[in-house]
Amino acid sequence: MVATGVQMLIEGGLGSGAERITLRGAFEHLEKERGIRLYYASVLGRVWNSQQEFQRDVAVAVASIDGSASESEATIAGFLNILRKSDRSTIEGRWRAINRFCLYVGEASLNDLVESPTWPIWLGIWAVSSSNRNTPDNDLVRTALAKSYQGLTANYEFAFDWVISLLGLRVKAPLTTAHLATAISALAEGCGLRDALQESQVRGIKLPTGKNGRKESWTIFGVGLEALCHHFFEEIPDWEPSELNF
Repeated sequence: MVATGVQMLIEGGLGSGAERITLRGAFEHLEKERGIRLYYASVLGRVWNSQQEFQRDVAVAVASIDGSASESEATIAGFLNILRKSDRSTIEGRWRAINRFCLYVGEASLNDLVESPTWPIWLGIWAVSSSNRNTPDNDLVRTALAKSYQGLTANYEFAFDWVISLLGLRVKAPLTTAHLATAISALAEGCGLRDALQESQVRGIKLPTGKNGRKESWTIFGVGLEALCHHFFEEIPDWEPSELNF
């Protein structure tokens, strides 16, 4: 039932929240899509005491969505190819790898975000929850949203710690990789929101970053990501690259 409610939101949008996902609508969707017939007596008093409890659990399920694990895996896969082609024996070559990484991630991650079928409804649940200033901190939806952010931060912490260790870089104290992950995810969300309404303001920025000054197409997310990297990272003195075994 909860998964059906989430799927209905993906297909039909949030409206003003999860309230449009009713028990009756979920019953009809289940019967149409999976041939499963349920009635109010099947769930009320057994699973949920009211329709509002069902809607709350659908909202919690949406708030718990965390696509960062697959996104970070895709990010690492793309960066492996960049690393193989990089000159890690010089400081210039290592920062060049960061430049290539930001160009790649700026495009790929933004596409993953705006093309995700679940991100818009996750964002809608976030907006509805955040708009109520009187919601207690232990509210189930807020708790699920916080855990989703924790998962995203942890996955990107791991990814960036791994990346910079292979490039002889480190985060400048007292900043941490968690700070960087938070800044990057916030930048990505903001760029994703703007991209949905004003794509021309986010994409297609021509910069002379290619070979021999060839102009390349950047996103504003990629530009901001590179700026964050230069602010957060510093070279490790006397670092020597080890052999890459991948």
